[in-house]
Amino acid sequence: MLALVAGLLWAGPAAAAPSTPAVVSIDYCADQYVLALADRGQIHGVSPRARQAFSYHRERAADVPVVEPVAEAILHAGPDLVVRFWGGNQRLVSMLERVGVDTVNILYGHDTETIFGNLTKVASALGRTDEASGLIADQRARIAALEARPRLNLRALYLTPSGTTGGAGTDVDGMIRLAGLENMAAELGYRGWRTVSLEELLMNPPDVFIGSFFDDADVSRSSWSPARHPRLARMMGDVRTVPVPGRFLSCSGLFSVDAAEYIRATLDGTR
Repeated sequence: MLALVAGLLWAGPAAAAPSTPAVVSIDYCADQYVLALADRGQIHGVSPRARQAFSYHRERAADVPVVEPVAEAILHAGPDLVVRFWGGNQRLVSMLERVGVDTVNILYGHDTETIFGNLTKVASALGRTDEASGLIADQRARIAALEARPRLNLRALYLTPSGTTGGAGTDVDGMIRLAGLENMAAELGYRGWRTVSLEELLMNPPDVFIGSFFDDADVSRSSWSPARHPRLARMMGDVRTVPVPGRFLSCSGLFSVDAAEYIRATLDGTR
């Protein structure tokens, strides 16, 4: 296989990519874009985590070949295009481009316009712009519907098994507000991601806990996490808790609308 890579690196310029290129995605967030937008026949491979519980489109990945994010495996899959978020590195990207395999790098950002820009960018490279336009229109309509609903007079705190919460400026903050709630972490002055203060919670409990990844065996829980404290466990039993599926909360806000709808429907008793 190394000989194949070396031979390709010495080859001349590749032919122009087809209008509907064969594609491989090399990390599970890149997988979500490809599985959402590409025609099944275009997909020559997804990352090893595409079928995990935290992968939103894991069911679509069930019959897709798994490709390790290394040059030999990618080239063996024969793609015209590789989509990546954090998978691989610049050396891998340079190697792929030298043999005529285009790469699309998804930009980090959880705001709506960055997500929509990523959808448009990936879809354009795949020759599937209509699919992106449909997804974006659907998302905008669902966001408008959530924003039109009356806000709930409830303070919510997001919590993971590690005791981490999302303050102002995180995708979780936007998700909570889109669901019609107030983000207690932001009210406490938290910015970004940080560990919750157990003392603050005991003195000032939220109206709602929003938990995620507690049922995911692949997510480790620190022995020192506040989430392991028996007082917090009892509090979560007393305070209304909405357990959001982890697959809604991965990939930098890509599925925040789904998560917000899930939270609101749970609190409204409509799911």
